[in-house]
Amino acid sequence: MHQGGPGQDRGIYLSLLASLRSRAQLPVVVFTFSRGRCDEQASGLSSLDLTTGSEKSEIHLFLQRCLARLRGSDRQLPQVLHMSELLRRGLGVHHSGILPILKEIVEMLFSRGLVKVLFATETFAMGVNMPARTVVFDSMRKHDGATFRDLLPGEYVQMAGRAGRRGLDPTGTVILLCKGRVPEMADLHRMMLVS
Repeated sequence: MHQGGPGQDRGIYLSLLASLRSRAQLPVVVFTFSRGRCDEQASGLSSLDLTTGSEKSEIHLFLQRCLARLRGSDRQLPQVLHMSELLRRGLGVHHSGILPILKEIVEMLFSRGLVKVLFATETFAMGVNMPARTVVFDSMRKHDGATFRDLLPGEYVQMAGRAGRRGLDPTGTVILLCKGRVPEMADLHRMMLVS
């Protein structure tokens, strides 16, 4: 299946996120099945700023407090600087290649509602209880170490189950991006329905 280039993805995400924002459907977790694509998607949204002045101030103070635990030179690591810039605009990235302190910061800011858009791999759905108003699947296919395959029902349910915050949202929204062909209904049923 054709995934589209970074430019096409940027346009898709800017349009989708503008729509979700106008319908008050943020925060959103975007599940992307590649660490590199998580980073690419977030970095490609350099024009997007989703936080207010007071939220930026709260994020800045929180980052300063947390990053004070790092040695001086570590505070200047490219990943730390880049993530700090993303977080100030309400964007976050969460995958196994992120420094543990940054993952913790992202999780805490997400739980406070200050990360409006989180690009994450499926590991975010496993151990962390962090529901969002909306979940987006960048694809319904993933590489399992040997080959590309459709998501299994248990995987889909685990991630889709993050949509809808208990006590806050009457319903959660799940969006499956179709960048290439639209999946067959039978394939969707196989993925979504646990037997």
